[in-house]
Amino acid sequence: MGTQLSTDHAKAIVRRRFAELDAGNSGILDELFSPDYKLNFPGRKPFSLEETRQLYQRMYAAFTDLRHEIHDQIAEGDKVVTRWTATGRHTGEFLGIEPTDRMVSFDGINIYTFEDEKLVESHVVWDLSQLDR
Repeated sequence: MGTQLSTDHAKAIVRRRFAELDAGNSGILDELFSPDYKLNFPGRKPFSLEETRQLYQRMYAAFTDLRHEIHDQIAEGDKVVTRWTATGRHTGEFLGIEPTDRMVSFDGINIYTFEDEKLVESHVVWDLSQLDR
């Protein structure tokens, strides 16, 4: 493992990840994420960086004007935990959920792991229950 990031710098990188993706800059993945990055959801095989890119593309296509609001960030060692709410108009199918054309919000918590200044892994839990209503 390389140089330890300050917790403030690590939290800023995670905030930038959300802001850049919300602004439509998917190229940020190549800048901030390790080529060996793994995205973990409970009960699923980890997503590679390319599979993560495809997931984000589908998510931003399904929710017009999707934006994330960060509520909390906690950092220690090589980890940053971020609790957020995403809001957007549900205009396309996402994870088998048909579009409702309503403004929806869903909550999530990500636990990011850094190596040097790159995101190498995250564990994510989303609450998508509002999408079915």
